[in-house]
Amino acid sequence: MNKMFNLTSTFKSQVDDDGSIMIRGMASTTDFDRVGDSISAEAWTKGGLSNFEKNPIILFNHNYDKPIGRATGLKAGPNGLELQAKISKYAECADLVKDGVLGAFSVGFKVKDA
Repeated sequence: MNKMFNLTSTFKSQVDDDGSIMIRGMASTTDFDRVGDSISAEAWTKGGLSNFEKNPIILFNHNYDKPIGRATGLKAGPNGLELQAKISKYAECADLVKDGVLGAFSVGFKVKDA
């Protein structure tokens, strides 16, 4: 299977004293997305998450040329992947997050084995 997954779920945000933004929520759940895809909770513990933890950079729109922050907490559980991240006050999307225009995670990855 060579498919790119993009699954979305909402987050809560809070502006820190230094102007950065802390976001927290379920980055991925076991629910089905609008095209019928779902990520099992076990998928996060099979190696991909440990690879991400080596350099937990958060990207804007899955674009490797647009880093906006860094994951500060990850927890894989029975309902999916919970994530906490710090978004830079200098990120181009920072004001959109503060205004509530942007308020959702989207995880993207390629499946190597299914």
